[in-house]
Amino acid sequence: MKKNNLLKLITGSLLMFSFIRGIHHFVFQLEDNKCEMTFMFEYPQYIKIKLNELTSSKFPSYNLFVYGEGEQAERYKKGKFNGIPVLFIPGNAGSYKQVRSLGSFAYRKSLDSHKNFHFDFFTIDFHEEFSALYGGVLEQQTAFTSVCVKTILLLYKSTHHQQKSILIIGHSMGGMVAKAVFNKMDMDFVPVTTIITLATPHKSPVIMLDEDMNSFYQQTNQFWTEKTNRTKHVALASIGGADRDIQVRSGLTAANSPTINVLTTEMPTVWLSVDHLCIVWCKQVVSTVVRALFDMVEPSTQNWIERVDLRKEIILYHFMKSNGGKNFRDFLNVREVDFDPDGRWREVVVPHFTAGIEQEKEKNSNTYYMIPLVDNAFRDRLVAVASGLSIKHWVFGCVALAWHKNTRFCERGIDLSHQTVLLPNAGDSVKRKFVNLDLVNLKKNGFTHIVFLIPKKNQKGLILIDVHRSLDRNMEIRFPFKSYIPFASAGKIDFPSDAVSFNITLPDLNRSWQSTFFNIKGDGCSMEKNAIVRKIVPWSHESQYFLSNQSFSVHLHVPKAPIYSEYDSVHLQFINPNPKCTFQIEISTHWIGTCAQLARFYSPFILPMLFAIFLHCFSIQLKEKQARNAVPSILSCLLDMPVIKMALIPEAFSISLGIIDSLHLSASLPFLLSDEFLLRNHGLGFPFMYFFLGFIAWSLAIILSIIFCVAISFGGNILHTLIIRYLRGSFGISLIVAEVVAMGLSRIPLIISVALIAIASITCGSLALFLGLGVFIWKLFDYFEDELESMLSDEENQEVDDEFHINTTISLLWLCTAFLSIPTLVVWSTSPNLTLPNDYWLIPSSVWSVCGMMILQKSKAVHESSDGRDDSHGPVGSVLAVFPVLLVSYSLVSIYRIQYYVTAAIAMYATFKYFV
Repeated sequence: MKKNNLLKLITGSLLMFSFIRGIHHFVFQLEDNKCEMTFMFEYPQYIKIKLNELTSSKFPSYNLFVYGEGEQAERYKKGKFNGIPVLFIPGNAGSYKQVRSLGSFAYRKSLDSHKNFHFDFFTIDFHEEFSALYGGVLEQQTAFTSVCVKTILLLYKSTHHQQKSILIIGHSMGGMVAKAVFNKMDMDFVPVTTIITLATPHKSPVIMLDEDMNSFYQQTNQFWTEKTNRTKHVALASIGGADRDIQVRSGLTAANSPTINVLTTEMPTVWLSVDHLCIVWCKQVVSTVVRALFDMVEPSTQNWIERVDLRKEIILYHFMKSNGGKNFRDFLNVREVDFDPDGRWREVVVPHFTAGIEQEKEKNSNTYYMIPLVDNAFRDRLVAVASGLSIKHWVFGCVALAWHKNTRFCERGIDLSHQTVLLPNAGDSVKRKFVNLDLVNLKKNGFTHIVFLIPKKNQKGLILIDVHRSLDRNMEIRFPFKSYIPFASAGKIDFPSDAVSFNITLPDLNRSWQSTFFNIKGDGCSMEKNAIVRKIVPWSHESQYFLSNQSFSVHLHVPKAPIYSEYDSVHLQFINPNPKCTFQIEISTHWIGTCAQLARFYSPFILPMLFAIFLHCFSIQLKEKQARNAVPSILSCLLDMPVIKMALIPEAFSISLGIIDSLHLSASLPFLLSDEFLLRNHGLGFPFMYFFLGFIAWSLAIILSIIFCVAISFGGNILHTLIIRYLRGSFGISLIVAEVVAMGLSRIPLIISVALIAIASITCGSLALFLGLGVFIWKLFDYFEDELESMLSDEENQEVDDEFHINTTISLLWLCTAFLSIPTLVVWSTSPNLTLPNDYWLIPSSVWSVCGMMILQKSKAVHESSDGRDDSHGPVGSVLAVFPVLLVSYSLVSIYRIQYYVTAAIAMYATFKYFV
């Protein structure tokens, strides 16, 4: 073996192992599922809503239900609807029964809180269609949802509180269907006021497998970006599941339109990563969503609140800004509070102080701790951590002008508790909250003091107060070579012993593939009281909390794209509720986490690169055939392939496209808008991306080729036996007749082509594609036997060897193409009537069926040019040399385009082989 090939194999093996290790880490090494279950207190029932005959005939497999329990279900059966309508839309392969957690929790809350209103939860049955794999169903799902919205509102036409609008909760692709309703409904005002989506890929599909999916996303997202009058009254919120959702990458859940985007790790009282299915029943998430629903109802009219700005504020409060209260209206306005002059007033001038009633001699009155605002550059920031303090309003700004019993105090104050951040459990089951105040701005606003209140009822409540200069509590850490080199250590940090809060800024943590490892060692720390570490990403609401007693890695779900260039850097905020505890923090690059990030963001890109590599080998084989040289086998071609050169070509092409983009020429030259623009705009491009992913795809191509060649070597007799048994078992013919039939089928490819096209037209193009592949591989066994005879005989038949090697590559391309069509095959096989709205594989499968059988036909006489070259393959090989670069450039994201390049390549080769 050549030394160069050995080096490539070693490099490819290491990169392949790292990528597999990253996939394992990304898929399996997740935090435990800490979601609590939601329970039904009565038997859940799904009452079918009767639709008109036109709708039922147009959508025979779709249905509309309403969820109910107990007496509520009995009222629904009688057609009595007097609640507030909510519509749940399931996602990919989702069931209409997934509404039960939301419906049951909301019903129980309305009973327990003695509300004078309740919700009616409607849910759509899409027959569990695979809407994420097949875009052809999205249009009809949208059309049916539009009909359901109108049907639901008609149910309330004769009620006392007539409902004028509806709220939609969409899970997964159901969220995109909810947005598409606005684009499809023929109404100036769409009666949907609020949309809450759960784990919905708003930016783009997880994998774009067909043109309908691409068109659906472009039309829907463009419509919402334009801010038309039909959407200005809508509050749109998107919730992503963070790391545990391995089906929908959380970066995709952030919508570009004016949206409230948040991950479950940032949501107050949730603070968990939630998987794709769990998000619809996780009690922490469900309870937060339901509380927001109750607050968005106007009690006097028992309708959804009309003011869109107020609905957005309510959603923001519950999903991101909740500071302890379960009801938004308690924090709707700025509160001015009157203080008790007979309370204990303590003016604190020291920068570090622990406030608590247990430290006071008298414990029968409220205690007020006053922090003076002074003109001191070393006292510009105040942070405080409250532990065991159950009151909602605990920090105020005031002007201390009055005196009582020789003590200065504030007669009233302005509540600043809305700046509170709730903190997760630090390991000791004590509820904590945190506030970070800018003393300079507060002094400019006229305040003289900050007041902390500990009421007499909170005997064990404590407040840690730390007044400091903000620069003294911040440290910037840069990685060597901006973190491009794995395993690099960034350094160590000693946490100040007297600091309640400390920030570490990471300006180089901004790319999708980066992962940083933090190892924290504590000294004098209680096992029950850990420091809390909060990851803050200024351009994305993906905050995440960690505890100091565990090592952890930090990565991004939304990289810093060009549109986020004005935002600050990522930083970690260390909050220490135990002032006696000091920490040493060691920071390094996390190589396994880096591999996991590459797997999270770039796994789909391996597929187009794999096709490009096989196409490159195909063109090389045809060029060698033209020059009358021995055609290399697929393995020889892969081993001799200049992988680095192959990676540099699309890299140079992407740089050229970047120059075009910087000159703003893409608008006038839309055909140059390759997938490279999408990657760059989303912040997903990185140096040597094609080199890294190309080596992995190359290694995968070698593995697949070896497996395929071994299967050809040993599987010929097995497949032949299976075909004979099928013919004998299905048609009851003798062994000899079955052998003759099988032999005849392989000799009459024209009949097979016609049969395959008929099968594709009647059933599914994907099915015909697999059947044609089976026939082609069956014929390939004959070529293999001929090649063995040629190898064993004294005379070598080069023509036989060349045909076998070329057809082996064609078989691999056919196999990979058939793999791409599996989602369509699955959708077709699970559809009620075995039909598809649009069969994207009908034409490609027909082309493959005809061309494949043409290739199997005996080739016409080879026409040689005067220079001794075989011109029947020359033009094809030269043209196909361009296909791999175009495929990689325009199919990295738009996976459905792969079939165009591969089908065109096979059609060109078959045409030249058969007719020239």
